Amino acid sequence: MRRIKLRHLDTLAAFMKTGSVTEAAQALHTTQPNASKSLKQLEDFAGVRLFERRAGRLRPTPEAELLFTHATRLMDELTLFENLSLDLTTMAQGYVNIGILSAFSTALLPMAMERFNSQYPGIQVQVDLLDSDKIHTYVSRGNYDFGLVHHPEHESDLMTQTLKTASMVCIMPKAHELAKHRIILASDLAGQPFVTYPRSVPFGAAIFRSFSNEGVRPSNYLISNQSQLIRRLVERGRGVALVDHFSVWDAGELDHIVIRQFEPRIPVSVGMIIPKRRPLSLAAQTFVNVLKDVLNPDVYSPPGSPMLDSVIDGL
Repeated sequence: MRRIKLRHLDTLAAFMKTGSVTEAAQALHTTQPNASKSLKQLEDFAGVRLFERRAGRLRPTPEAELLFTHATRLMDELTLFENLSLDLTTMAQGYVNIGILSAFSTALLPMAMERFNSQYPGIQVQVDLLDSDKIHTYVSRGNYDFGLVHHPEHESDLMTQTLKTASMVCIMPKAHELAKHRIILASDLAGQPFVTYPRSVPFGAAIFRSFSNEGVRPSNYLISNQSQLIRRLVERGRGVALVDHFSVWDAGELDHIVIRQFEPRIPVSVGMIIPKRRPLSLAAQTFVNVLKDVLNPDVYSPPGSPMLDSVIDGL
């Protein structure tokens, strides 16, 4: 099957703009015989007469004018394609869609998004807050580039990796009496006004189980399943709380709460899930790299480095 070639359209466009085969050849940095050959091949491909010679000059027919109109559109689309390819390569434009748990929206993702947006302002980043089951479902369908959960589940259509493991921490107002302690024990919270997760969610169940094992009973409970609300209540002096460390990942930048290690340790993690049927785009890979920088600033690797590639390849 005959296929039209890009040089045919280039030659047609140059000829229609200059009105001369010689000048068209000069514009394309080729010879006049080569330009004439390309126009003849285009005419053969079209199957109709595109040019006629008058007074020693080649003149376009109405059919050539019509083809030129469509050729111009094709060339414009090709230019857009080339520019888009360059923009994607240089991260001048693109998009990243992420599904996350609400706990990561309080500190971790805003920190990563701020840093990413400062470096790549042309990349659109959309973050949706969902529960763990929906994140797994929608990522496996390809609705998101990747998802962030606490405990990624191994499924046949997902690749998983734990990006960082931490633990529940105790937060309190800066002026709180327990702020002078480096480590907070369960027994230290006996009788303290306490803000916590409900027993029906994994964090809440783990906290109440820890207290029960130590025979501790805090007082004046305020309960929420949202880490952000728990943090705000602590900031407003409503008590102390045990929270997912990632929900206060930026607390070092603030003055009104302090973070203390809690024992016995209750582990938490950030897990990434990626659809197997669709690899990460360059923009999504770069966002993951920035996220890893926020989580592990001492071992950060720049975008496109072998370290990130090995991480993705090893999922």
